Amino acid sequence: DRRMENFLIPPQSLNHRKGGQVAEAQEILSKRIGSDELFLSTFDRVVMEVVLPWLKARLAECGFIDDETTPTTFYYQRPPTLRLQPGPSKAVVKPHCDSIYGHQDGELNFWLPLMDNDLTGTYLWAESMPNKGDYHPLKVKHGEIASFHGSYCRHYVPANLTNYTRASIDFRVGIQGLFDPEWEMIGTRADHNRREVQL
Repeated sequence: DRRMENFLIPPQSLNHRKGGQVAEAQEILSKRIGSDELFLSTFDRVVMEVVLPWLKARLAECGFIDDETTPTTFYYQRPPTLRLQPGPSKAVVKPHCDSIYGHQDGELNFWLPLMDNDLTGTYLWAESMPNKGDYHPLKVKHGEIASFHGSYCRHYVPANLTNYTRASIDFRVGIQGLFDPEWEMIGTRADHNRREVQL
């Protein structure tokens, strides 16, 4: 069965104490995604045809832009980040906000599950407002996308105690007037490439 959730990763490969090379594996995956033109063209279509029109409508709705016909520049992360969380494992992603890694205020996070999260129960959890502490799961289904303000709203992922692998992609979108395209992330080497588009 070639479903993402059935992808098996040997647990010892993720344990640095047992010779696992998590950072190296993530870097290899990132390079593969970044060079896969079919994947990237599909990702670009999702961003251009679904994500950015939705975001632009929200900007018009809240009065940030005049209306949906106003030309607006966006800066989206390309390639996105692939996340794999094999189970069973006690590993968690602890509560954090992305500003501690150098991300700026003028970008939104988008999370796209690549499998049925009900199989693992390892949804992404986020607070509704910065420092509110009211964590709730982003219960999006396969084929849906969630958005949240990850730079300032803390978020985390619980342990995957099942025999399935949780797979998702995430990316960020900056908005003209709120996002500085010259910004450099300090204190990390995991800066993201951006594609500038006008819609």
